[in-house]
Amino acid sequence: MAHHKIGPKAVILKAGSHGPAVRKLENELKEQGLLKGPADGRYDKRTAEAVKRFEHRNDRKEDGKVGSWIWNKLNLGDRFEGGGSNPGGGQVHGGNGGTGTHAPNTAGDTGKTGTFRTVTANIKSNPEMPQSQVVHDVRKAAAQGDLIGWQEIGPSRYFDAIKGLGKEWGHYMPKDGNLRIPVPISWKKSEWDLQDSGFKRTHNGKAKVSPHRYITWVKLKNKETGEEVVRMNTHLVSGAWTKSKLDRPSTPWRQEMWKKHMAQLDSMVERFEKQGHKVVVGGDFNRNHYKVLGNDVVYDNKLNVGTHGKSTLDYLMHTRDPELKHVRTQYERRLHSDHDAVVATYRLK
Repeated sequence: MAHHKIGPKAVILKAGSHGPAVRKLENELKEQGLLKGPADGRYDKRTAEAVKRFEHRNDRKEDGKVGSWIWNKLNLGDRFEGGGSNPGGGQVHGGNGGTGTHAPNTAGDTGKTGTFRTVTANIKSNPEMPQSQVVHDVRKAAAQGDLIGWQEIGPSRYFDAIKGLGKEWGHYMPKDGNLRIPVPISWKKSEWDLQDSGFKRTHNGKAKVSPHRYITWVKLKNKETGEEVVRMNTHLVSGAWTKSKLDRPSTPWRQEMWKKHMAQLDSMVERFEKQGHKVVVGGDFNRNHYKVLGNDVVYDNKLNVGTHGKSTLDYLMHTRDPELKHVRTQYERRLHSDHDAVVATYRLK
């Protein structure tokens, strides 16, 4: 059978379709909390509404149909044959009138929009969580976006949970000597190509007070647009600005290290900007309701939204670049961690 590339307006799955490919779609939507009820392999009104919610979340036209962009975004498979066998076996109907097709490798059933979603997620390791909770939180965070900055990834099993996301994910997990740096970064390989990466130790730790602190970064090329984005991730010393603990002997040291850390982060962001890069910064900044980088960046979540109980310690922000537009910010609050994940959607122009 001949196979033809799906055109920009091609519909792969829609109301009336059924079979294993629909069931796989439904399972993906359930994983993201968009579909309630069973994955029964029938593309009915319930499925269409879940697809619309996914389109809305990704700033797409809401028609409730699965085109090539959604097919690739949800990693539904390399090959689709409308009316014939599909990657999961069995029959799928209502796709392309029986014409054999390939799901395209390039995204964009409405053109090159360059929309992407990034997440900052603190997976609590003090005290350590049971591995089932770690895996749950990692998967919940990964279901929200295609580019993730992680914090508090300390024990090896936390890294194992991230690696367990599967071969479709790439990871930057550097070591400083024998120490695994606890702020790795992950990205979907279907969306991004790694161009460069690095890390910086901002200051040494202090016994029984705080570990070493780091900034990690990756430079990624968006496969849809060819544009490059630098994603930076960090986690600052805790307790520097906690009012109830200002009388601790370690407080002056914590505040000095916090400021030292931020000065280095500010310098790195400025350097990337001067090189012409679009920069997104995220992490756990351990300072409440505060513009941590002053007015040099745009803050993409509210400073008083509450990401750690009533405190806002976790931020996503981006540099002012006419080709990088913030679309919306959401929060994943269904985590076992004591931090909520922050999820921001951007568009590359």
